[in-house]
Amino acid sequence: MASNSVLLQYYVKALRGRLQGGRDVLWFTVASTVHGFGHGLIGLLGSALALALMLPGGGLGRRGVLVGGPWAHGTAADQALFVSLVGLCAIVVKAGAGVVATYVQARVAGGMGESLRLELFDALLTIHRLRHPRQEDQGGGVVPTAGAVVALTDRVRDVEQGLGHGLLAAARAVLQLTPLALVLVWLSPHMALAGAVLLLALGWGIGRLRRSFREALRLASRDHERLVSAADDAVRHAELWVAFGAQQTARASIRALGQTIARGSAWLEGRAAATSGANEVLGAATLVFAVATSRAGWLGPADDGGRLFAFAVTFFMAYRPLRELAEARLTLARAEAAYEDLEAVRRRALAASAKAEPARTGPASQGWPLQRLELRALCLARGAGDSISLVVEPGTIAVVVGPTGAGKTTLLRTLLGLESPRSGDMLFGAKSFVTAHAGPEGRPFAWVPQESPVLAESLARNISLGVVDVDPASVLAPFGAAHLARELGEAPLGAAGRAVSGGERQWIALARALATRQPVLLLDEPTSGLDGDAQRLVLDAIRRVRGERTVIVVTHRTEPLALADVVLRLGGVGSDHGGVGRAA
Repeated sequence: MASNSVLLQYYVKALRGRLQGGRDVLWFTVASTVHGFGHGLIGLLGSALALALMLPGGGLGRRGVLVGGPWAHGTAADQALFVSLVGLCAIVVKAGAGVVATYVQARVAGGMGESLRLELFDALLTIHRLRHPRQEDQGGGVVPTAGAVVALTDRVRDVEQGLGHGLLAAARAVLQLTPLALVLVWLSPHMALAGAVLLLALGWGIGRLRRSFREALRLASRDHERLVSAADDAVRHAELWVAFGAQQTARASIRALGQTIARGSAWLEGRAAATSGANEVLGAATLVFAVATSRAGWLGPADDGGRLFAFAVTFFMAYRPLRELAEARLTLARAEAAYEDLEAVRRRALAASAKAEPARTGPASQGWPLQRLELRALCLARGAGDSISLVVEPGTIAVVVGPTGAGKTTLLRTLLGLESPRSGDMLFGAKSFVTAHAGPEGRPFAWVPQESPVLAESLARNISLGVVDVDPASVLAPFGAAHLARELGEAPLGAAGRAVSGGERQWIALARALATRQPVLLLDEPTSGLDGDAQRLVLDAIRRVRGERTVIVVTHRTEPLALADVVLRLGGVGSDHGGVGRAA
């Protein structure tokens, strides 16, 4: 369970990284201090203005504590004008300092949120590179994507708000309250003492209310995660619901979850309003108690009317920072619940990392030559139970076929290092890579998966993935898809911009694999979703790389068999994967 102290430790660590050099912390401290003292001065000036208009002599009471010098002998209008001018200057300075402090506060919190989001994404990448199946039909446990998406968006945002609108906002509120407290002590020490005692006593009770608010937040976050998961399934499989005439069933499921969240959110907002209202009541009760103790003379002689009035006006100026302090603590409570969820994701990543094989073998990606690929008595984690022995000569094309569940995709994932084999060895040239980490530094493969994702980037960056500079048109030309480079240009693709069809995604995935210059291409159903003409172009492009690249094609279709130099049949009677394979 993430405690307040754990979250604060994380904030301190993050702030150290963000505030190196001291410029941000200096600006924030100076601006917040000026803003706070400006707030206190405005409270004092407000009471002085009222007294200048109401009482002879102006200032604070008849002694003219605040308005002295030549202005003390002027008319009430003269004194009011002087106090108004000073107040205008104080407000201008206070407003400017508030803008600077708010800007630095938001920049620091946003930078921390960016770093946290990247840390979490790296943890999720660690989970996926540690030999876990990505799809449920590939067996094993599935990483919960809904929880990961919520963590990267809502949870990180809550933790970011906890720093900006929680911790840093609380610091600014304290800096505003400090000069007001000093003014209140100067005006009437005994009233200030009485108010402080009541404020601390009742504040402890409100703190217990905030703890129950934190527990309610945790329950609400779980409901929200379930809604995201259900909504993702409902949208991704909308065609299935239509095909089965089950639209109302899917709709009812979403509606039930939505109603649960609505009720929980209403109750949560009600609690937040109650906590905020309790702080306002606390402030008003504190003022009443302080004035009552002065009137009763419990802590000394009663103050005169002028000081009582000035004390009340100044105390009312504390209303806003007290409210901001309460809201900051509620925001911190929300951040604590979110941070607990993020820590759970990180713990899962660490647990997965502990099971990984730490070895890093294999040459750098740019040093891979075109060599023989050999599998020796390889037993997959799932799929066909027999071992696989296969030799694929440099520059040849191997086609892997077999029934569903035979292990075709598992074989590719094992080659890529996304899963570990039960036993056996894999060699490229004379060097084993069975213990190498996934990625181009450890393995000589470029992969085209069944699903072809796109980044919210341009076509060129989607093809190169930021690793190499490529000309999209030249890489797409072998597939007869050079027109995509003209049509898409530099526009962002996917969720950030231009929608991409399934066929276009397939072209991009194939071009991405070719652009890596890796010597072995792993193609998982490369012609799925393509019409006859498009399929012919893809097969022609695969044929043209023979001799330059080694290609391994997993397919359910018969057309790619015509390209095969070697056919590997997995599962079922007549499987010939126990030897070198069958020449096509």
